Amino acid sequence: MAKSPNYILCIETANTVTSVAISKDGVCIALKEIQEPNKAADALHLLVEATLKEAELTFSNLHAIAISTGPGSYTGLRIAAAAAKGYCFALNIPLIAISTLQAMVHGIIERYHQNDFDIYVPMIDARRMEVFTSFYDKKLNCTSYFTSLIIDEQCNNLFNPEKRYILFGNGAAKTKIYNLSANVYIDTNYIPSALDICNLAAIEFSKNNFQDIAYYEPQYYKAFHSTSH
Repeated sequence: MAKSPNYILCIETANTVTSVAISKDGVCIALKEIQEPNKAADALHLLVEATLKEAELTFSNLHAIAISTGPGSYTGLRIAAAAAKGYCFALNIPLIAISTLQAMVHGIIERYHQNDFDIYVPMIDARRMEVFTSFYDKKLNCTSYFTSLIIDEQCNNLFNPEKRYILFGNGAAKTKIYNLSANVYIDTNYIPSALDICNLAAIEFSKNNFQDIAYYEPQYYKAFHSTSH
């Protein structure tokens, strides 16, 4: 008897896009996204409905919900977490959390075909001269972990001259004002997508690596501070 396919709804709102994909056994079969910041609150549920329609599926066909867990936009992460929890509770299906930085590395390698580097450095804008980042090898293993990093003239000390690095994401442009080593390449073209979550979510699903829906919190990294006007 043929094995039934697994369908996972994947959500990316940690960066500057609102992106929704549906994967079938790790392969994206439908994708809807808005490449405009701060649209998750207005557009997420509509994108989910449109993506299901494109895939010719209903909510009852889904086997799990996967979300980009951060770091990234505090508001975007909260919106995705609330939506995913609601779907999971209503459908009685598991929640999968995928590191935003790891998904970015997967995306720059697979979608942008940047596979000739030793170390991959995804960078998410954390305001001022700060970025959320960590260093990864091409197998998606974290080689240097940071909660956040301030970009300054000392950054060159982080790079091994015997290795080739690629810095990418919406925080990478901040490094251009410093004279980084010749072995460090800056790519400002990368745009995040839920597509980058699909394969990683399927792997976690196969391992039954699920979150506790009631207690799950995104990886904010920095505390949220409200401002008065």
